Amino acid sequence: MKKNGFLILLIVLFSSTAFSLTNKEIFDTGVSLFKQGQYQAAVDRFTQLIENAPGNADAYKNRGVSYMKLEKFDLAIQDFEKAKSIFPELQGLYSNLGVAWYYKKEYEKAIENYDMEIQLAPENAVAFFNRALSLAELNQNDRALADLNRTIQLNPDFYWAISYKADLLAEKGEYASAIETYEEAVKKDPENAYARDKLSALKKRIAKNESIRSGEPVKKEAIVKDSTSQVQVYALQAGAFQNPDNAMRLKEKIEKNGFDSRVLVLVDKKKRAWHIVRSGNFSTMAEAKKARALLKEKTKIDSVVRPKGRW
Repeated sequence: MKKNGFLILLIVLFSSTAFSLTNKEIFDTGVSLFKQGQYQAAVDRFTQLIENAPGNADAYKNRGVSYMKLEKFDLAIQDFEKAKSIFPELQGLYSNLGVAWYYKKEYEKAIENYDMEIQLAPENAVAFFNRALSLAELNQNDRALADLNRTIQLNPDFYWAISYKADLLAEKGEYASAIETYEEAVKKDPENAYARDKLSALKKRIAKNESIRSGEPVKKEAIVKDSTSQVQVYALQAGAFQNPDNAMRLKEKIEKNGFDSRVLVLVDKKKRAWHIVRSGNFSTMAEAKKARALLKEKTKIDSVVRPKGRW
């Protein structure tokens, strides 16, 4: 059972224990390259670090995180396992192993590693969230909901955990609870469209089902109006990034120049998460094109006009 739009979370905790000054410089360069999205260059630096310090678990873990960003999951697992053999209690290590196994669709192995992470760090909200995603892939939705409840207890502002909980409640047919939970997510992050769109779709589905059960005919005029409004809503797409930091930087640049902006998360068929930066809502193509020209004039950003719901 694939989940819409959810990104399993990689724990990136860069630490530099017991490195010499030279190795510390190599480490810091690797971290800097990683943060810039230059993952292969980061791998090269951490490889150099491993050659200098083959017994340091942090070096292997950090190279493993870089391999994850390159979607080289087998190499990442090898590095995480090596780090585990050196320092079994290294923070975030089992959670990252779980992420790697998740992307290989080995959900039971992922859960085993999340179990270990939670045992070592019972206050780790991300580990509970990631385990919930893996459990849901195995159709163990009740256990997934329990993990999401624990996630939210540990981090009440965790938007995606709240949204995902609402998804599972809706899937179970607990519509009233799902609506309440979506509304809670919208309050936590009004700029994120995921919960808002899901809430709207669920309410429409419930209303349609109620009409069918009651024998009421669905008004043709309403259908035509709704269909037209969906076609005529446009937004400006300023960029799409796999690195969320790049998306946030572009969002901030747009907002500093007086435009609204939001980041949407889309997971493609290859399980890659794209952070899509959009601006505005326009009822006509002409309005959207006018806003596009103004955005380019003020920010030099060459955006693309997209209909709502199109990527």
